[in-house]
Amino acid sequence: MSLISFDVEKCTACGICSMICPVNIIMPGEKGAPSLPTEYEAFCTRCGHCEAVCPTNAIMVNYQSFPPEDDNASIEQINPEQLKKYVQSRRSIRIFKNKPVEKEKIRDLFEAVRFAPSGMNGQPVKWLVVTDASEIKKFADLTIDWMRMMAGKDADHPLKRYFPILVALADAGFDPICRNSPGLVYAYSENASGYTDSIIALTTFDLIAPSFGLGTCWVGLLHRAAVEYQPLKEALGIPAGFVLQFPMLFGYPKYKHRKIPGRKKADIIWR
Repeated sequence: MSLISFDVEKCTACGICSMICPVNIIMPGEKGAPSLPTEYEAFCTRCGHCEAVCPTNAIMVNYQSFPPEDDNASIEQINPEQLKKYVQSRRSIRIFKNKPVEKEKIRDLFEAVRFAPSGMNGQPVKWLVVTDASEIKKFADLTIDWMRMMAGKDADHPLKRYFPILVALADAGFDPICRNSPGLVYAYSENASGYTDSIIALTTFDLIAPSFGLGTCWVGLLHRAAVEYQPLKEALGIPAGFVLQFPMLFGYPKYKHRKIPGRKKADIIWR
């Protein structure tokens, strides 16, 4: 069976699928339906653009695919001003309610996140999702242990000047790393080339989370420690051979932000 099927009864030979194919492997039909030559199937990215754009629903993909329950595209209904206000209102949350996030809500959030774009539709991002607050606290403590170790070395670590302050806060009973967060997601992939795709997916998670009533915070110090400190990397339990990409905290914000702080103007070169 071909990777992509074309229904000759429905096809109008409009050629849109051929024109929109990112890798130009759908051959337009001169008098009938287009085709995907067998020798080109290996180059198919399984993006689904051809299926999605067909005006007569004449295309069916024959590879494993998991569309949403409602697969009708309708992004035109989003109001630009509302979306702009939504993005401007996004904040990094560092004080969370002492309330776990329901796993069903997390699953629902990932139903959107899994559609984040990736290079050539490779979809390389995998996820560690931690909802055990004690586990997250353990990761924070191991990060502090790494800082203690690095502070005692002569090496000129680029973050070394922050370590004494953060260690002192931890010793005083605070959690300056994971902020007593009830949830953490860590993106990882099979190789280092998945970094950009992971950041795109995490940004999608970051932007969508407030619509679920959740707040997020990127946690770079934890990532730096996980990359450099083997005990923390082992505690995370990422399968051997995979590459840690970046973590993010999430949970219910304790306080509501009522204003949008200013930011620099966009620095643009116009051509």
